[in-house]
Amino acid sequence: MSAKTTLFRQVLPQFKAASPYFTTVAIARRVQELNLAISDGTLPVYLTEATATGLIHDAGRGWYSSLVQEFKLDPKPVAPLVRALEKKFPLLDFHCWATAQINPYMHHLLGKSVAFVNTDSDAMEAVADFLRSTGYDAHLNPRGDAASKFTLRDKTVVVRKRVLTAPVDGHFARIETLLVDLFLESQRLVLMDASEFQDMARAVASAGRLALASLVAYAADRKQTVAAVFGADWVK
Repeated sequence: MSAKTTLFRQVLPQFKAASPYFTTVAIARRVQELNLAISDGTLPVYLTEATATGLIHDAGRGWYSSLVQEFKLDPKPVAPLVRALEKKFPLLDFHCWATAQINPYMHHLLGKSVAFVNTDSDAMEAVADFLRSTGYDAHLNPRGDAASKFTLRDKTVVVRKRVLTAPVDGHFARIETLLVDLFLESQRLVLMDASEFQDMARAVASAGRLALASLVAYAADRKQTVAAVFGADWVK
């Protein structure tokens, strides 16, 4: 059996069976362990071919997945909020997400949802004031004592400064942004405990293919790691 055939018929199927995500580095390490005659320059060519034929699937630079379908985050829970902000501030740069969007992946549904609006620092106060005027329970960048007293009510929204590198689709945060930001907000605002969060994050990651490379890069920008988000034992 040729080295390429061994890669396609044995190595990659083993990675797919072991985890929904795996890296080029891990594949290269396994190729070396098996003494397969595949050079560092040839391996990326073979992996591109394996992706093109549907044997594995692209999860961003350096990452691959066994999952065929991309994860689709339901926009409905934040759509009214986005529409209201678009109408009031047509030129505003912002994106939104809400805990209601990940309720299907929780063992226990969150009793009340909280939405987040991320925008430029000079627009945050105006956004919070507008949301309060339209019936939202808006919190302007709660930290310290304000964060410790944070309570979920009906139509609760938190306004934070946006990070320019956050993965978004227009004014809607992508799932990669939601997972990293919710990891941070769960600690700041005590929204859920660490084990509950990681159970949810793993359920999301198994339900559809994430852009892991984007998540890793954004987590690094937020001074976090993929191991922190999903748990150290999840990362192979």
